[in-house]
Amino acid sequence: MILSSSQTIKQILRQRPMAAEVLEEEFGYLFWDRMEIPLSNLCSSVGRDTHSVLEKILALPIPRIDTDWEKKPLYWLIDHLTLDHIDFREKDMPAILAMMEDERLPAYPEGYVVKLLIQEFRHFQADFHKHMAEEEEFLFPKIMRNEACFRHRELDPETFKGSVNLYLKLETHKPEEEFKRMIISIQEKLRNQHLSRPVAELAQRTQTALDSFAERLLKHAALETDVLFPRAGRFEQELYENIVPGLSRFPGDQK
Repeated sequence: MILSSSQTIKQILRQRPMAAEVLEEEFGYLFWDRMEIPLSNLCSSVGRDTHSVLEKILALPIPRIDTDWEKKPLYWLIDHLTLDHIDFREKDMPAILAMMEDERLPAYPEGYVVKLLIQEFRHFQADFHKHMAEEEEFLFPKIMRNEACFRHRELDPETFKGSVNLYLKLETHKPEEEFKRMIISIQEKLRNQHLSRPVAELAQRTQTALDSFAERLLKHAALETDVLFPRAGRFEQELYENIVPGLSRFPGDQK
């Protein structure tokens, strides 16, 4: 992961959502409406030292898996989920694919079976990349801005740019649980083949790697469905309709 002052605020928050903590400390709510400008420009516009701000962002801790997410701002959890995405995208899936594309495999028939599974995994990989991009480009930023509206009276939730709750209900939204079922399908097909060496050895290594990937994917999905989405949904409902008991945006306000 490489962060620089030439990146826009939007790009920095996509890689490290927890950067919102530093940016709010330095700029208040202003940066939320200046997402498309580079960090260096934002700093110079308000007289901040760019290097100092960037160093604070780079020094941010990695959220621990045992964090009590309910007691932290949502950008803590989104940061953790985003780092998961980076590992899925850059480590787990490429490693599994490289394992399955062993050039020493016989061409037919067992090598042909593996090639079919490679095609299935590539299809999964492409779909999962799209899913992660949707979350990082729309869902996560939308959730973070909605939550920021509870901290800053001056900030508008941008209702015209879509809805978190509506997005989560759309059929086009595919949660990680669905992708996990696709991985299990590949595993079962490997187990059901009567494979000889070296294909059998490859199948065993691949199953082990898929088991590990599926376990992490399930934990990732649980954090989204059990923690992130319910909290984000309540925040948005309060912002849009102001009807959720106990979630007053500004507790001192009277209706």
